[in-house]
Amino acid sequence: MVIKRLFILSIFTLLFSITQGQTIAELESQKERINKRIENANSLIKKYANQRSNSLKNIRLLNSQIKDREELIQLYNDEISLLENDIKVLNLEIEDNQEQLEALKEQYTKLIRETYSNKKRYNELSFFFGAESFNEAYRRYIMLKEYNKFRHNQGVLIQQKSTQLDEANNLLNTKLKVQNNALNNIRSQYEQLVVDKRKIDSNIKSLQQKESSLRRKVRQDKNALKKLEDTIIKLIAELNKEAVEPSDFHLAKGKLSWPISNGVIVSQFGEHQHPVLKYVKVKNNGIDIQSNTDSKAKVVFGGKVSRVVPIPGYNNAVLVRHGRFLTVYANLDNVSVKAGENVTKNSVIGTIYSGNGENSGVLHFEIWEESEKLNPEFWLLK
Repeated sequence: MVIKRLFILSIFTLLFSITQGQTIAELESQKERINKRIENANSLIKKYANQRSNSLKNIRLLNSQIKDREELIQLYNDEISLLENDIKVLNLEIEDNQEQLEALKEQYTKLIRETYSNKKRYNELSFFFGAESFNEAYRRYIMLKEYNKFRHNQGVLIQQKSTQLDEANNLLNTKLKVQNNALNNIRSQYEQLVVDKRKIDSNIKSLQQKESSLRRKVRQDKNALKKLEDTIIKLIAELNKEAVEPSDFHLAKGKLSWPISNGVIVSQFGEHQHPVLKYVKVKNNGIDIQSNTDSKAKVVFGGKVSRVVPIPGYNNAVLVRHGRFLTVYANLDNVSVKAGENVTKNSVIGTIYSGNGENSGVLHFEIWEESEKLNPEFWLLK
């Protein structure tokens, strides 16, 4: 039974102990980033709460928050799953330690009884001098010495095994507390998720009464996106005639710095359902990031400014080339760079438009690889 348990314990340890510490650390890091995004969204929702014209913006922020809360709940579930595996390993270890400790105690008790019984028959001195020859006396001396050493070592082993058992029990209790905290956090996040969904339902109902103006806004956004896309495609055709400067941009996937220091993604890449209008799809060639406190747009990777162009609906756009890749920063009010200028990572290229309307404080960001549109969320640092 003990051998079988040791085998199971070693398998569990091999599968989980090597990677689990890193995985838990990664989950904690992800949770911290998501909580920061939720805080940013909360801050922005409060900022625009009293502006009726920005109710669509609040719906987008609430949608972002709901997505983050759902992701956070999943991370807590993942953490609980890892903790459950950890707890299984610890329970096996505790059970094994307990059995070994009981066996050691039983051996030690038997040893003490035998020692006491022998002492009643003769003491160590008489046992030593009762030998018939010097060699026999020496052998008896060595035997007594080893016997006393073994008895001492048994006591030390019992103490060590007791300490190991206490440590394993303490670790188990700690992990159970962490697990309970994770469960409580899931309940809390779920309750807040329900509140957020109620808010969004309320905002949607009030906005649905303005369907005509919303549809007009969708058409305007679609036209603006098309103009920006046409400008980029035209630029790509021109750039294809030029020599491509080498760039390590392709190595930066998942590591790019954000074009805004503190913001929330309110519109994701690709085609998706309009947040209010039924049966209306909206398309995005990049992502829209609502800035919180920072109004400066920054380059995500070193490169060369290819174009600075005005785009109706997107104010000004800056296109930066990185070898065969292109990054696009649109809805800029004031631009601080010129075409042909070399820029480094985190260089400020302009300020985000901060006037009236839904696009106030929103940076539109795209990534292209030659003529292919890429999802910026896969490239930005998580």
